[in-house]
Amino acid sequence: MADLSLKQVFYKVILGASLGLSLGALSACSVVSDEVNVFTPALNSKFSIPSDEIILVTPDVIEREQYQMLITQFTQALGKENLTHEQKAQILYQLGIIYDRLGLDVTARNMFLSSLIEVPDYAQAYNFLGIYLASAERFADAYDAYDSVLELDPDEKYAYFNRGIALYYGDRAKLAISDLEKFYSFDHNDPFRMAWLYIAERQAYGKDYALEHLAKRRAAVDKEVPWGLEVLDFLAGDISSQTLIQDLKEADIDKVERARRLCEAYFYMAKDAAFDGQYKRAYDLFHLCAATNVTGYLEYRYALMEIMRFERQELVAKSDQKAIEQQNLKDKLLKDQAKDVLKKFEALKK
Repeated sequence: MADLSLKQVFYKVILGASLGLSLGALSACSVVSDEVNVFTPALNSKFSIPSDEIILVTPDVIEREQYQMLITQFTQALGKENLTHEQKAQILYQLGIIYDRLGLDVTARNMFLSSLIEVPDYAQAYNFLGIYLASAERFADAYDAYDSVLELDPDEKYAYFNRGIALYYGDRAKLAISDLEKFYSFDHNDPFRMAWLYIAERQAYGKDYALEHLAKRRAAVDKEVPWGLEVLDFLAGDISSQTLIQDLKEADIDKVERARRLCEAYFYMAKDAAFDGQYKRAYDLFHLCAATNVTGYLEYRYALMEIMRFERQELVAKSDQKAIEQQNLKDKLLKDQAKDVLKKFEALKK
């Protein structure tokens, strides 16, 4: 963690997470090529995803009830006397996880912050706050949070994964690859570690490079994987999006697992569409990802950020296009005025 003490990072993360997350929406980071002036079709035009690629799911009531029961139990435990700071921090951290899975981001964030107040060197809390900071596009603060995690607990493997994703979204794809490769080295059979490496490599080095490395990693899988290889096959172009979704329709799984898999499938389908310049399709697929309401998944969280980025970029593109049109109109008026002056001058000469 370069040039920052743990105390400095603690206060920086506390302030950034509690006061400044909403500022991420002001970032001017672009999701499309600078050559694109307008979105065609417009993002708010007719939904573009065909019906055979749509599966809608409803929240699982039983799961949410279980989370609420856990909240009651942990809250009661928090009220016990003679708890140590470490015990309070652990309870607050667990509450944060539960609130996060219920989609109550503000409450979850406050729980993580409270756990850090109890134990300022609580590595796992920094990890979660890093996710919140990154998804709010406060990337510098997120990097500091992840650096703190790895300084406090070098064995916290997911900090590499989360920092890699944050680096990718912070327009540092080449640096992201290093962290994502490190995370991949811990498990060569996890399809989603490979999927994120593919995304970062495609951004950094292009499609051919990313596909070549994806194929090698896909071929190196040496055990049965219950789900996810289908996503890799889609990214590789070996199966269609319709096949991917049809397989999920026919899978013998409960609705909770179906929602989780759909959350992942729609996210990576959207990323693929965005890479191919199909921005309206990508935008709609990110909405389908968010509609699964799997709030505890990174794909859900970053789908929301992607949606905001698309909307922000369209506003910027429309503004730029309007400015160009106004400038063209001014140029035309000036040319017309110049022609009129020239005609009058020629008439005077005669």
